[in-house]
Amino acid sequence: MEKSARMKAQGPANTRGRKRGGTVTGEVPIAGTNINRLPNTRSHRHSVWKKNLILLGMILAAEVALLSFNARLDRFAWRTTRWLMGNQNPYRWQAVRLNPAQHPNAPWWRTLTPPMHSRLYHRTESEWRVLRDVGEPGEVLFICVFIWFYDPAGWKAAALTLGGVLGAGAVSELVKAIAGRIRPIGILPNGDLNGSLQAGHVYNVWQWGRGFFTQTDLSFPSGHAMVAFALAAALTYLSPKGRRLFLVLAWLVAFSRVVMQAHFYSDVLAGGAIGWFCGFGVVIWLGRRLGVPQRQLAPADETARVG
Repeated sequence: MEKSARMKAQGPANTRGRKRGGTVTGEVPIAGTNINRLPNTRSHRHSVWKKNLILLGMILAAEVALLSFNARLDRFAWRTTRWLMGNQNPYRWQAVRLNPAQHPNAPWWRTLTPPMHSRLYHRTESEWRVLRDVGEPGEVLFICVFIWFYDPAGWKAAALTLGGVLGAGAVSELVKAIAGRIRPIGILPNGDLNGSLQAGHVYNVWQWGRGFFTQTDLSFPSGHAMVAFALAAALTYLSPKGRRLFLVLAWLVAFSRVVMQAHFYSDVLAGGAIGWFCGFGVVIWLGRRLGVPQRQLAPADETARVG
C-alpha cells in the first residue's frame, strides 16, 4: 500500500509504458506543464512535412508562372518594380521624356514619370544596402560568431548554422553554373547592357553551362536570397519563437535584390527555396550528429499559436 501510494504521488513522469499522453515514457516533461498538452511527435512531424510539401508546390507553381512564355510575367514584374522604385542611375527616365524622337521604341516604364520622380530608391538606398549585406560572407561569419557566444550550444550551434549556409550554397552554385542566366542589368551576348536604353528591353537570356567558365552576371538563383533563407532556417531550428521575424527579414533581403535591379523575381524565389529547404535539411543532419536537437516551442507558446 505504501509503495502504491508513493508511485501515485510521483505522477505520470515516472509511469512506465510504451506511450502516455502522446509522449514516449522515460522522457521527463517540462517542469510546470501538463503532460497531456505536449504534442504527439509523430503527428506533429507529419503536419510539418505536409506544410513544407504544400509550400514547395506553391513555389514551383509560382516559378512556372514567372518563367512561362519567355519569362513574360517575370520581366514585367521586374520592370514594374524598377519603375516604381526608380533607377539606380537617377532621373534616367528624363532622357526619354526630353528626347522622345531619339527613343521611338522606348518601353512604357521609361516614358511614364515614376512616383516621387525616381527618388524613392535613392531616399531608401542605404536601408536596401544594409539588407543586401546580410547575404555577404562577412555578415554570415559575424552572425555565426554571435551565435557561438549567445546560444547555449556554443560552437556547435555556430557550426550548425554555418554548415546550413554552406550546404545550401553548394546546391545554389551548382544550379547557377548550369543555368547561366544573365542578370536583368547584365551584359548581353551582343555587348549591350540588358535593360538599358541601348538594349531597349529587358531580355530573358539563358546560356546553359556558362557558370562553369565564368562567374560574371550569373542571375539564377539569387545567392543573397539563398543565404538569407538558409540563415532563417538555422535560426528557426535553434529559436523557433523568432521564426516569423527571421522569415520577414529573409524576404526583405530577397526583395532588396530585385529593388537593386540585380535579380528577377524568379531568381530570388528559387534562391529562397534552396536556402530554406536545403539549409534546413543540412541543419537537421548536422544537429543530430553534433547533439543539438531541434528546439520546440514551449507548450504555452504552442497553445497560443493554435488558439
